[in-house]
Amino acid sequence: MSDVSALFPYKTVCVSGGTGTFGWAFLQYMREHHPRVHVRIISRHEDLQVYMRAEFGDTHISYLLGDICDRDRMRLALQGADLVIHAAALKHIDRGEYDPAAFMKTNVDGTYSVIHAAITAGVQQVIFLSSDKAVAPVSVYGATKMLAERLVIQANHYSPHGTRFAAVRYGNVANARGSVVKVWREALARGNPLTLTDERMTRFWMSIDEAIRLVVWTAVHGLRGGVVIPHLPAFMMTDLARAMLPVGAQWQVTGRRPGEKLAELLMTTEEQERCYWYGPSDRNLVCYVIPPLLQSWGLGDEFSLWAAAPKDGERGMLASAEQAPYSSATWRWQLEIEDLRQRLEKI
Repeated sequence: MSDVSALFPYKTVCVSGGTGTFGWAFLQYMREHHPRVHVRIISRHEDLQVYMRAEFGDTHISYLLGDICDRDRMRLALQGADLVIHAAALKHIDRGEYDPAAFMKTNVDGTYSVIHAAITAGVQQVIFLSSDKAVAPVSVYGATKMLAERLVIQANHYSPHGTRFAAVRYGNVANARGSVVKVWREALARGNPLTLTDERMTRFWMSIDEAIRLVVWTAVHGLRGGVVIPHLPAFMMTDLARAMLPVGAQWQVTGRRPGEKLAELLMTTEEQERCYWYGPSDRNLVCYVIPPLLQSWGLGDEFSLWAAAPKDGERGMLASAEQAPYSSATWRWQLEIEDLRQRLEKI
């Protein structure tokens, strides 16, 4: 992915759920590349904000306690913000099956609260962090992320010449809080066996740096109404276990959890038929962009990249149908065990 950080056009950025893995990495990125951009971190976690302040200080950084479901609080938090990255969500699949009402309130109602506050405050751009679980959802978490994604995209209808709304969609981030790499590393450090829910399971590989670059690319291009998806490699979970375990060691199979998929799916066949790719060539894709189903508000908008027919082969070409479906079980780019070992060494 080309480096577009020098083109970053925003002066004040607000990150909801900013004390999560993405928020920490994004703040580190901003301190290194754009130290004069003011970043507002808003979350419900007081202790994590204390730790974050000890790590990054408070020069050009604000730490705001608040719940995204509190509309009054969000309206105040977003005043004067140019860019909002909406990362706040309840994410643990098993907890969603146990308490769907809480997931509905945070992931759906909370997202609507962010939308309302952003339009009211005159924010330039909102980027929603979606999930592979939103594609053909089988869990409460996935269903709420699907609804939130649709809410964000269609929010452009209420601000066709004002706040721009877009989403990025990706799977689990390697070594993020709660990720399998982090859980397995902690298990190995304690001398415990690795647990695998199903040996047929596959996933996509994505680092937190790649997630940051994807969001920055979306922000710099100021997309309105698109869902941006990275081009990622896939792998078998058994291969990841072999890459992490000592030679000859085995894992324990515990059985699939409620709402857990065998494979990650980043794009449906229907979405694949109408998406575009952006990158230097079809052999080295940067990302895919899915236009909204309803896009009358995007006609004539220079930020809606699909409003006009593509003019060159470098960006905007319709993705090839042979690339569907974008599933970790069948995706053409598969990592071998040695590939995984090398990637593990880098995180």
